Amino acid sequence: MLGRLFIPFFFATLCMGSGVAWAEPLHPSGAWDLNYEETQCVAARKYGNPADPVTLAIRQSPNGETYEILVGWKHRVSEPLTEEDSTVDFGNGPITALALFYETAAKTVDVHSFRISAADMAQARSASRLAVRISGSADLTFDLASMPQVLEGLQTCTENLKQYWNMSGEKDGRVTTPARGDLRSIFSSDDYPRLALRRGQAGAGQYLLLVDETGKVAGCQVLLATGAPVLDTMACSIIEDRAKFTPARDRNGKPVRSTVVTPRIIWSLGR
Repeated sequence: MLGRLFIPFFFATLCMGSGVAWAEPLHPSGAWDLNYEETQCVAARKYGNPADPVTLAIRQSPNGETYEILVGWKHRVSEPLTEEDSTVDFGNGPITALALFYETAAKTVDVHSFRISAADMAQARSASRLAVRISGSADLTFDLASMPQVLEGLQTCTENLKQYWNMSGEKDGRVTTPARGDLRSIFSSDDYPRLALRRGQAGAGQYLLLVDETGKVAGCQVLLATGAPVLDTMACSIIEDRAKFTPARDRNGKPVRSTVVTPRIIWSLGR
């Protein structure tokens, strides 16, 4: 349930190798693939041996304020969902980014996911390399190219995504009645992730929801991170699986797509 929130569905088709910790910089083995999806914008590129690639992917949040950097390779080890101390570096110094490691539900791909701010991601525009350092795991360096075009492509995609989901619909009149729903009843104490309990993690998160014409939550993105990726992942997973909204409506009373910003969702250990 957790893995599917972070990984684009096409990611598994891009990662076909066994994956190794590379000592030398990885060179691209293919062009950037900018994928325009209904709920997300992702750019991905294969690196290393084409028969045994590592895939680097960048996903921009629908509101454009954060990015996820995803590094994946063919599944090679079964481990529980894990958080790892890590940094990403575009050449201007390391950026601390607690990584979430997981395997996809089908156990085909192992993924490390890092969330950074749009301000930090702006460094990539002029960067020639990206270094990823993961405590106790792989250290990888990727040669970068065409990053201005990649970031501009993601930005264009994100602007289209905002339009598609009527993100400013209440301001411009496309949405006259906002989507409504109550998230308080969908969470329980049993939902607290065991990893977060073991690590004593707590925090408050806030999320941007993409709500379709039927009231279903089609996408969930972090607006305010708790500081513990596993908590944000669980929150989005629960909301997508359990939440049901009365859909937004336009001036003619027709149900339409819309976005909802959640109240702060607080994970507390009760101590």
